Amino acid sequence: MLGPTFSALTGLNNASKRLQNSANNLANVQTSGFKKGEVNSVENKTGGTRVNSISKVNTQGGLIPTNNPLDLAIEGNGFFQVANPNGGSSFTRSGSFNLNGAGQVVDSSGNALIPEINVPAGNNGISVGANGQVSTQTAGGLEVAGQIQLANFNNPEGLSAVGGNLLNESAASGAPAVGNPGEGTFGSVLSGFLEGSNVDIAEEMVDQIVAKAAFKANVNVIKANDEMIGSLLDIKS
Repeated sequence: MLGPTFSALTGLNNASKRLQNSANNLANVQTSGFKKGEVNSVENKTGGTRVNSISKVNTQGGLIPTNNPLDLAIEGNGFFQVANPNGGSSFTRSGSFNLNGAGQVVDSSGNALIPEINVPAGNNGISVGANGQVSTQTAGGLEVAGQIQLANFNNPEGLSAVGGNLLNESAASGAPAVGNPGEGTFGSVLSGFLEGSNVDIAEEMVDQIVAKAAFKANVNVIKANDEMIGSLLDIKS
């Protein structure tokens, strides 16, 4: 008699996780470089299903022009590398960069780009090539300030989301391979653009309707089974 209840409880958990994931996707529909999450479920041997993982779907987002040379979008594979607050490296597709007070290229949260790039004061403009080379216009002419490198993974869907639109390496993703934009399997860098979120609002709304229906159906199973058990206990008493 407890089998249907157990299966329904796992179904409730599954539907709840799907609703939470979809809500997070919709909350980030305007977040540049955001990759939507996808709930992966597996069947339990004892019945029902359980959430196995929530992976990132790394399809390309749309390109949004900004005319800011330090707004960078990756067209193709790869992730920007930034120094995270814990002293390690994190990865992101959000290319909204700027200069801090020391002339260092940082992301919107102040995390420094890796490799570190410092732009000298008093320049007359910054340009970033498709190959990731950062140059500044000075009185003496064009000078190279640094080189952006991208990281890629055997399984980018396995990267672990840590908040702030940052991802960390995991056992599932494998170690990063690093290289210059446009080389090998690495995508190119577009200056003056941001990559939009790859969240599809209509798709998320459908997912929420399906998840809510599944949640309600599993609640009804639990109620019906509870009533059946109550009736049997009444008969025995």
